[in-house]
Amino acid sequence: MNPASDWATSESIFDLDYASWKIRATLAVAGFIFYLGVFVVCHQLSSSLNGTYRSLVAREKVFWDLAATRAVFGVQSTAAGLWAMLGDPVLYADKAQGQQGWCWFHITTATGFFFFENVAVHLSNLFFWTFDLFLVVHHLFAFLGFLGSVINLRAGHYLAMTTLLLEMSTPFTCVSWMLLKAGWSDSPLWKLNQWLMIHMFHCRMVLIYHMWWVCFWHWDGLVSSLYLPHFAVFLTGLALLTLIINPYWTHKKTQQLLNPVDWNFAQPETKSSWPERTNGQVLQKKRP
Repeated sequence: MNPASDWATSESIFDLDYASWKIRATLAVAGFIFYLGVFVVCHQLSSSLNGTYRSLVAREKVFWDLAATRAVFGVQSTAAGLWAMLGDPVLYADKAQGQQGWCWFHITTATGFFFFENVAVHLSNLFFWTFDLFLVVHHLFAFLGFLGSVINLRAGHYLAMTTLLLEMSTPFTCVSWMLLKAGWSDSPLWKLNQWLMIHMFHCRMVLIYHMWWVCFWHWDGLVSSLYLPHFAVFLTGLALLTLIINPYWTHKKTQQLLNPVDWNFAQPETKSSWPERTNGQVLQKKRP
């Protein structure tokens, strides 16, 4: 086989006919299947190789696998988002309507990921009788926002790609939770990762302000290129991130650094009783 033709084939994924709804839908489905596969592979490998994972209850195992899946998506999103902000001249020149083939690939596959996230979170909530309002709202707006970008051929890619960059904190969140469950909350590695994670959440806040700045200075271009419901979903989601979701998560992660507790699964505490904790677990005191 001709090496030159092989190289052209390997690059062609970014040069597909993205005007075709079939191409965009196929890549969205591929994104869903890929991240479902990551979830399943993580479960299989962790069950075989990780004693901590085998000791977890079912709900925690699902959370572990979702955390690993989100971390993989976070790596993809961070790399793509950084290149969109710092390296792509087309998007830099036109932040309202600029488009690139490689962005279409990441936007469509991200739509599949966020659909997977919504399915996984709702099934988990239904099966375990739980409900995390912030997580549900975050994933709903993320999916609707990226679905709007997939549907609308005129939508610019800069804001969608900077939205992906908000996933920069996800790999650190995954490492933090896994080390906490493994009993490493007193280790320098866990504390270093926690500091980096908190820093990433502050960077997310700066990035959110930048996105508002882009909306303000490119308002006319965004209004002319985005469908009104899509633009409304984007602005509402951005407002929720700015005022509620990101500040809340930043506060919780900072609080966790000072008090290393797995607050995703912690039992409610009374004001008069503060049980001792170690490695994210509540120590049960013996009854007399």
